[in-house]
Amino acid sequence: MPVLKLCINENNAKFMKTALKQITTLMAGHPFRGSIQHASDGEVSVVQMKDVDPESGIDSTDLFKVHLTGWKNPDYLKPGDILFNGRGNRIFAVLVERDFRTTVAGPHFFIVRVQPTIVRPAYLVWYINHNQAQRYFSRHVAGTALPHINRTTLEDLPVIVPPLEVQERIVNAHVCRLKEKALLERLIEKKKQFLDALLDKTLEQYQ
Repeated sequence: MPVLKLCINENNAKFMKTALKQITTLMAGHPFRGSIQHASDGEVSVVQMKDVDPESGIDSTDLFKVHLTGWKNPDYLKPGDILFNGRGNRIFAVLVERDFRTTVAGPHFFIVRVQPTIVRPAYLVWYINHNQAQRYFSRHVAGTALPHINRTTLEDLPVIVPPLEVQERIVNAHVCRLKEKALLERLIEKKKQFLDALLDKTLEQYQ
């Protein structure tokens, strides 16, 4: 398998290191009062923690429907938005990759909107989930019973922003890794099923 080259000529490379707040707009999730209750005739969908995973992204198959109340106009999710989970032992971000139309984020999320001419949303998701950002979060996490990242800490996250073409190469390499991982996991499961069936058949001889 050929090695994917992510480097470019140093003389042509232009990158910057800046705080997240300089290249994004940050918003809080919708401020629900109390627990979120599903309403089959609700006009708005809600993405909650149960619906997201750092590798598989957003699972929209079982989103709760609700009737929104209160004074705040909803910030409906748009393609390219980033949902940041800053609570618990897994600090991560996921990308909104399609148009969910009338869908809001739950109150446990921050919504990050980027300037796509500077940084690609998929790259920023990868960066937040990668080692450098994760080390930053581990140094600045607050709370003990429920670790969390507050808004100021997230806004001050140092972000390395390489040229757009390098960002895209990094994202492509990451997507390839996830696809390879999924294929290997399916292969392992199929081997397990085959071996289980073979061993069951072997044991039948002694019953």
